[in-house]
Amino acid sequence: MKHTKKGTSSKKRIVDEILHQIGGSAILVLVLIAAVAIYMVGSLSITSKKTELIQESNAAANQLTGFLEQYIRSAEQLAVNPEIKYVMMETKAGDDIWQNEKMDTIMDNLIKIANTDSENVMAVWLSDLDASVLAQSDGFRSEEGWDITGRGWYSCITTKKTILTEPYIDSSTGKMILSAASPVYDDTGTVLGAVGMDISLDHMTEIMSEYKIGRNGYMLLLSENGTFLYHPQSDIIQKNVKDVDVSQNVINILKSTNNEFFRYKIDGSTKYGSLQHAGNTGYIVLSSLPLSEYYSMLIVMVIALLILFVVGIILIAFKIKKSAINLTKPILELNRIAQQLAAGNLDVNLNITSEDEIGELGESFQKTVNRLKEYIVYINETSEVLTQIANGKLSINLKHDYVGEFQKIKIALLNISDSMNQVMIGIHTSSERVSVGATELATASQVLAEGAEEQAASIEQISATTNTVTDQLENSRKEAETSAKATAYTAKMIEQNQEKMKLMMDAMNKIHQTSQQVVGIIQTIEDIASQTNLLSLNASIEAARAGEAGRGFAVVADEIGKLALESSKAANTTKELIEISMEEINKGNSITISAMDSLKESVNAVNAVNEMIQQTSKNAVVQAENMKQLSIGIEEITHRIQDNSAASEETSATSEELASQAEILNKMVQKFELCQAKHSSNLRN
Repeated sequence: MKHTKKGTSSKKRIVDEILHQIGGSAILVLVLIAAVAIYMVGSLSITSKKTELIQESNAAANQLTGFLEQYIRSAEQLAVNPEIKYVMMETKAGDDIWQNEKMDTIMDNLIKIANTDSENVMAVWLSDLDASVLAQSDGFRSEEGWDITGRGWYSCITTKKTILTEPYIDSSTGKMILSAASPVYDDTGTVLGAVGMDISLDHMTEIMSEYKIGRNGYMLLLSENGTFLYHPQSDIIQKNVKDVDVSQNVINILKSTNNEFFRYKIDGSTKYGSLQHAGNTGYIVLSSLPLSEYYSMLIVMVIALLILFVVGIILIAFKIKKSAINLTKPILELNRIAQQLAAGNLDVNLNITSEDEIGELGESFQKTVNRLKEYIVYINETSEVLTQIANGKLSINLKHDYVGEFQKIKIALLNISDSMNQVMIGIHTSSERVSVGATELATASQVLAEGAEEQAASIEQISATTNTVTDQLENSRKEAETSAKATAYTAKMIEQNQEKMKLMMDAMNKIHQTSQQVVGIIQTIEDIASQTNLLSLNASIEAARAGEAGRGFAVVADEIGKLALESSKAANTTKELIEISMEEINKGNSITISAMDSLKESVNAVNAVNEMIQQTSKNAVVQAENMKQLSIGIEEITHRIQDNSAASEETSATSEELASQAEILNKMVQKFELCQAKHSSNLRN
């Protein structure tokens, strides 16, 4: 059953298979279309953004170039003015340029030039190289000691070219300005000085601020050395690119003279932009567009395509699933009918309205079902006959003519009826015979069981007596073992005492040896005392010879002599005492040797007794073991007799049960309606 469920749950559904095959192909096509569309739209959008950035940078650079070049041309035209050249040629070092009669005319001309574009031109000026003076249209005049070489536009004199200076802050107005300066030559090509005009950058920054690229794009203006002249963030203006958080590629590209389109970072934000040089002015325009906006159209297109892709997949899956359901619905109906037929239910109706191949299959299936319904009559009669047999009526009658394979069922049912009749008659006869035999067997088994019980009682009395004797032998064995242990312990204690006596004897021998050494030492002391007494006597003699001077020494010698005599007496006394101790030690050794001999005899006697007790214990063990074996044998006989008695009782009970079951079997067989006459004829045949 479990195996069937597992197979059902793991089988594939046609709807899922169609959805997988067709839907997978459709999704693959949509993915390829989306990839191609994203690639094409991405390329177009990125190209258009790149083109837009380059065009915006070009437009801003061209506008800036046109704005600055007009002032460069004005400065160059002013440099060839004959009056200015005349004044500079006439003015020498130390001369006052204002004393020249043409200066008023020149200043009026400078003022007129400045007024023609007062919004952008801050001042128009001239500077003489020899006199080192500066005169401006706004009335500024250099003071004495003014140094022309310290001006930003002085390089036009050294290079002899018209230049645009780096922007700087005008001290009087506070505005950021730049100067367009051009050198003034005489007829020989000698530089006389320079003329120029100061131009406000307000208009240039206004031009840059008007350029908007997309939503967040803007234009940057940088000078030749990389100083920001315009940036949407005012705090960055006047800072160099090296002092701002900008990627290194911007710094590297600024050093080249090429126009570049590149990706860069500024203030941690990734930008795309086009760098364009404003002609030969030295100023640089850099467009700036955030990365997100640069790819915005691509992102929007990807999102739109993804939405269309998801909607398309859902729509395709819905359509495929709907078509698959319509296609598999009749198949499921056929499967349902087939399962009912497999379960044995032939009374089924098939409802399929399809007009395709599945409809034709349904019609064929319906014909099969109709044919199977005709067989229900056979099945019903077969079921009725089998019910009769189950109820004990073995004589059956089949009314219908069975055709085809069902003819085998009819033959089989008739054969079953005949066979069951014969079997039941045989069982009836056998049960009667079994009943008689079982009664006789039960009687014999009862007699055998009674005899076995009497034998079991006698054996139990013998077994009890044997157990008593065995217990007594076991007690004797235990007492013998206890006595053996006690005598062994006594022998061990005597042996230990013997060892201790040996140790005591060794100690006394050691004392004897030590006493002899002490006697030798005392003899040495006596010798020393004799020598000391002799020395004392010699000292007394020498003291007597010395007279009065040796009297004190004589007293000492006399005391030493006395001490030597006392030492000799003490040594003799000690020697006598030691000799007495040595005699007593010798007597103790003799007694100890006699005691050790007695202990040896005691040990030998105890060991002999211990051996006899141990032999008795071993004999008791053997006897106890024999009694145990005898008791075990009697118990085994008892068990066998009891088993025989139990078996006899069980045989008797089984025989009675067999007789009872034979009677029951006979009654059960009598329930069947047997065809006795037919069976008798079969027996005669």
